[in-house]
Amino acid sequence: MILKRRKLEPEQKPALKQIRNRVSLSSEWWEGKSHVLIDMDGTLIGQPGALFHNLFALFALLRLSKLATFRQLLRAVKKTQEIVLSSHGFASNRDAFFETLAMELKVTRARVERFSEKFFDSDYPFICLILHSEPHARHMVDLLHATGRHITLATNAVFGRREIELRLKASDLYLHDFDLVTSWDVMKSTKPHSDFFTETLRMIGARPESTVMIGNDPYYDLPAHKLGISTLLVGGKLSMADIAHSLEEHMRLHFPS
Repeated sequence: MILKRRKLEPEQKPALKQIRNRVSLSSEWWEGKSHVLIDMDGTLIGQPGALFHNLFALFALLRLSKLATFRQLLRAVKKTQEIVLSSHGFASNRDAFFETLAMELKVTRARVERFSEKFFDSDYPFICLILHSEPHARHMVDLLHATGRHITLATNAVFGRREIELRLKASDLYLHDFDLVTSWDVMKSTKPHSDFFTETLRMIGARPESTVMIGNDPYYDLPAHKLGISTLLVGGKLSMADIAHSLEEHMRLHFPS
């Protein structure tokens, strides 16, 4: 599913300026922060960019073209995306996707799922080959484990676990590196809705004040900050290397060898 980048609301801009500056995260900053949420695209793996999204859309539409005309497909996909990104009544985002798309195309859910399986088995792994690594991602996750923190891969909940892991491998990361993965089969909400973050906090049993959100996209990740979650946005003046360095200092002072 392709998500469009949107503009920030005016009231979000002061917070963005504050949390995207280069930070000297002292060891005290990490005190009491037991849970860490980390975004995937643009944070743990290199930003896919337009090429990845264009290839994804092209191959997906080609697979589904046997079910309907391109005009019908585009209309059905648009409606499906609206439902998945809304406060829907389905049991999970996965159910919202397949039930809505099947209804819009006037076919059975099983038929849509078969076409989806073919796409993710054959086309998707090829598309993922163009992804590039974030050089500090593996080290960052290892540091978080070494300091005893609970780690959630807080990617937007519009993909399954297998599809997420194929992308993670670009940075030598795997599903078992995370205590929770916000895949579409376990989530009922999506970014940038605050419900995504409150639902995640409930699932991991964490309080906002003990949680850190590390992301890169102000539109999708900044809502965590409004809930009282300490938020760091990489890009510009703040890098994953900066955050990893601060964790190394924290580990050196609080976990002496």
